[in-house]
Amino acid sequence: MGCVGHRHGPHIFCLLAMKYFSICLFLLLLQASSLFAQNRHDNNWVFGRLGNGIFLNFDNDSLHVGYVPEADMRTGTAHISMSDAEGNLLFYSNNCSISDAQHQIMENGEGLNPGVIQTYWCSVNPYANPYNQSIISLPYPGQEGKYMIFHVDSEIFNFGGPGGAYVTPKHVLLTIVDMNKNNGLGEVVDKNVQILQDTLAGTKLIAVKHANGRDWWLLTPEYRSNCYYKILVSKGGISISDKQCIGYVWNKYDEAGGSLFTSSGDKFIRSNDMNGLNIFDFDRCTGDLSNPIHISLAPDTNALTGLSISKSGRFVYFNTLKKIYQFDLQAQDIAASKVLVATYDGFKSAGNSTDFYYSKLAPDGKIYFCTFGPTYYLHTINQPDSVGLACQVLQHNVILPITHYATMPNSPNYQLGALPGPCDTISVSTNDLKDVKNPIEIFPNPTSGDIQIRNESGVELRQIQVFNLTGKLIFSLQCNSPNVSIIKSNHHLEKGFYLIKISDKYGHPQMGKIIIE
Repeated sequence: MGCVGHRHGPHIFCLLAMKYFSICLFLLLLQASSLFAQNRHDNNWVFGRLGNGIFLNFDNDSLHVGYVPEADMRTGTAHISMSDAEGNLLFYSNNCSISDAQHQIMENGEGLNPGVIQTYWCSVNPYANPYNQSIISLPYPGQEGKYMIFHVDSEIFNFGGPGGAYVTPKHVLLTIVDMNKNNGLGEVVDKNVQILQDTLAGTKLIAVKHANGRDWWLLTPEYRSNCYYKILVSKGGISISDKQCIGYVWNKYDEAGGSLFTSSGDKFIRSNDMNGLNIFDFDRCTGDLSNPIHISLAPDTNALTGLSISKSGRFVYFNTLKKIYQFDLQAQDIAASKVLVATYDGFKSAGNSTDFYYSKLAPDGKIYFCTFGPTYYLHTINQPDSVGLACQVLQHNVILPITHYATMPNSPNYQLGALPGPCDTISVSTNDLKDVKNPIEIFPNPTSGDIQIRNESGVELRQIQVFNLTGKLIFSLQCNSPNVSIIKSNHHLEKGFYLIKISDKYGHPQMGKIIIE
C-alpha cells in the first residue's frame, strides 16, 4: 500500500514506516547474502602432477585458473578438494594421502587405505586409488572445524576359486581431519577406521544431505548386485542404516561410470556403459530408494564413461570417450529423450586426444570434462539446463597451465538445505537397553574382560558399533549370530563408559551401554 500525501508532504508515520521497511529489506538481503556465501566447500579444485599443480577457483561463481609451483601430490582418478564454508581451500586428497592448503602432506595425512592401494597404487604407481568416486569428504555434523573423509580400499578375493581372482573394495573407511589443529593447517586425528566390510562396487561412493539439513546419507553399492548400503552420518555418530536391494542387478563390469544425486537430492542415478542408466527416486528423510528405471545404453558403449547432472536436476549427461548424450528426466519416456549433443572433434594436445572422460558440475553451473590422457585442456557444457544442442558443449575451451587428465573431484551438493515438515534422525535413549519385541542383553556390565551380547529372541545380529561419549566410533563389527563376543584385547578398550549400537538382520537398531573397568 502506498503513502497518502498531505499538502505539506507525506505523513511522518508513513516516512517512518518506509524507513523501517528499508531497514528490514536491507537486513533480509544481508542475511540472504550470508546464506548464499555459506557452504562453499567445493569452491576450489586442486590437481597435482609431477611436482606442480593446477588450482581451479570458483569465487563469484566464475572460473579462475591458477598454477601451483610445488604440489606434494599426484592426483588421478580418486580425488577430493575441500574448502571451508566461506570457500577457502583446506585440504585435498588422492586417496593415498592428504595435502593441506600449502600443498604439503598434512600432519599424519599419509597412509590412507593400507593394503593393495598403498603397496601398489600409492607407491609403485603413485597416481592414487584406481577407482573413481572412491573418496568423499563431508563436514562433521555438530563438530566445528572437523571433516569426515570416507574412502574405500582395494583387496584381492576369491583367489583360486571359480572365475579366478577379483580385485575390488572390501571396506569403507573413515578418516577425520581437525582443522583446529596445527595453526589452521589441519591434522588427521583418526585414520582408516573401518565403517563397513563387504565386497563393494569399484566406484560410486556418494552422499546427500539428510532431510533435516544437518546430517548426511552416504551410499555405496555392493559388488555385482542391486544392493546399496546406506550409511547415516549424524552428530550422534555413524550407523549403517540399511542395505536395500532394488532395481537392476549389476552382474557385469561395475567400474567406471558414476553415481550421483540430483542437486535437490530427490533422485539417485547410477550408470556405466555395461549396466546402463539406472534412475531411482530417493527419500531424504528415510533414505529409501524407490521407482527404479533401467535404460540400456547400447550400442553407445565404452569401458571408460562418465556421468553428470545439470544444476536443476532435469538433464543427465552420459559420455563415452567420443560422445556426450543428454537425457531429460522430465520426459514421459526418458529413454526416448536421448540426444547426442557432442562428438569428439579430433583435436589433440601434448600428443594425446582431447576426448571426454570424467565430468563434474561446478559451482558456476557449468559442467567440466577432463580428458583420458594428459592434455592442457578441459571441455565445458556452458548451458547444461538447456535442451539438446542448446546446452552448448565447448570442446578444449579451458586452457590449463600444465597437463591434467583422468580425475575430477567427488563432492555432494553442500548447499542443500532442510525439507519442510518433521523429519530428523532418531535419538535413542541409552537407558532403553531392552526392547519387548527384541530383548538384547549386554553382560557382564561393568566388566574388565570380554563383552557378551545376546539377543534373547534368537534374531541374528548383523552389526555392533561401539562409540565413546563424544560420539566417536571406536570400532565396528559385522556379525551373523544372535550371540556375539567382543574380545577386549582385540580392540584396546580403555577404562571408561561406552555406548553400543546393535542392529539386527532387519535393520532394527538398539542402543546399550557398557562400563569398562
